[in-house]
Amino acid sequence: MKEELPPIQRWLNRLLALPIGLQNVIFDEFLALVETRVAAARDAGTLDVGVETMLVETATVLDDRILRTDTVSGATSHLLTIEVARRRHPVSLDRALRLADADDTAVFVKNAKSGKVALKTPARAGMTEDGMPVLRIELMRPTRREYLAADDLYETAWEECARETFAKAWAEEEEQARNHVDTETIRLATGLLLPIWSALPSTHLAVSRIVDAEGRSWLGRIVFPGDLHQLFGKLGLSEETSLTPSEIARAVENGNVIPLKRPFACEIKRARVNGLPRIEIVGAPAGQLAWLKSLGCFTEVIAYKTRVFVPVPEATVILQRVLGDR
Repeated sequence: MKEELPPIQRWLNRLLALPIGLQNVIFDEFLALVETRVAAARDAGTLDVGVETMLVETATVLDDRILRTDTVSGATSHLLTIEVARRRHPVSLDRALRLADADDTAVFVKNAKSGKVALKTPARAGMTEDGMPVLRIELMRPTRREYLAADDLYETAWEECARETFAKAWAEEEEQARNHVDTETIRLATGLLLPIWSALPSTHLAVSRIVDAEGRSWLGRIVFPGDLHQLFGKLGLSEETSLTPSEIARAVENGNVIPLKRPFACEIKRARVNGLPRIEIVGAPAGQLAWLKSLGCFTEVIAYKTRVFVPVPEATVILQRVLGDR
């Protein structure tokens, strides 16, 4: 089959001999196929993007735990807990207006619910698993870009607005973004990674480099809170590293099951009751139910069994009460 295909140079010459309009159609089809496969690989966690560099304002190492020490060389594998602060770099209003003036298809839109604005332009068509094209639009916002199927736009709250309304709201959001610093805690597996590579989560394979404003850098693989229990279990280590209540809530909302040893042995997991998402404490002793309810939890008898739930909107606060001050 390969022997019957023309060499790449002959194929390109034939392609370039076609009318410009037909070339554009072919290249659009090709790029749609590439973007669809890249998006599928990214969602599956199998996209190899090499080393991703994360530029931050400050980075502080809060904890350094040795995961493994090589018996021959003495080289060590570490799990670093790093608190990073990142400043956002929004798109300026001047650039957004220049892009709008240069594109006849650009439309100023405003979200009727949130009051946020965006610049709406046609995006490259996507493609379904059956190979059918899907028309898409791009919403450029001060701090990010969003892509929606054209048919889905009518089910959202985005509406066309005047240039003056767009400019005022964009400038306000841009100013807020420039003055805001995002702080988060990142866990990075670093050091000698090859011996522990199989123990690291297989859903996020990217190698990341964290670089702060002073030029210090840390290279390794990010380990998300929901994957810590599995990592320690595979390495045969005790789980001494504790997650914050907010990290537990986010991990559970993402579908992870978080085991706890205090104040008693239990598991925090996501549940669905009557079609609504909930956070459940599984394994709570009967003698602790009154105490949990006094902290804000609630119970329900389902299928003759009393189950304990944490209200989703207040999950972080209530979990902090359950776990005690850290």
